[in-house]
Amino acid sequence: MLGSRPLAAIAVRCAVLGGVVSLAAVPVYVYVEPSWRTLVARLAGALVLGVALLQLRRALVERIAGGGASALDEARRRRGPEPAVPHHFLDLTRDVRAALRSRRYFDEVLWPRLAAFTSGPLVRPPVRRGRGPSLASLREVISRIEQQP
Repeated sequence: MLGSRPLAAIAVRCAVLGGVVSLAAVPVYVYVEPSWRTLVARLAGALVLGVALLQLRRALVERIAGGGASALDEARRRRGPEPAVPHHFLDLTRDVRAALRSRRYFDEVLWPRLAAFTSGPLVRPPVRRGRGPSLASLREVISRIEQQP
């Protein structure tokens, strides 16, 4: 029964250890000078606490190692690009998402790429405070690029 409940087994072992340490520490506690008694009691308590913490740590490590991957790790491992989707398309979608969030990314990365597709001048989309252009204004710029000969 205790094998299936590791914390109960640790509690029993620590209680037995506490009893053994108490049996050894009480005679020492009685025979030492009063100024040393607190040291004897603290050493006995530290010994029991240290062993208990080491056992709890070992139980935690075994539990984590034996549990396998979490559901979140499994979902991340399973998630990935579809085999039919080219990686260039995924890179472009990441660029557009980043450009919508950051005006600086739009100005320094995406806008030069868009401007390279056309020989004529392009009108920059309106500025939004701290963010890139809206998706609608980005669609307009792309439609203007597509309409040029």
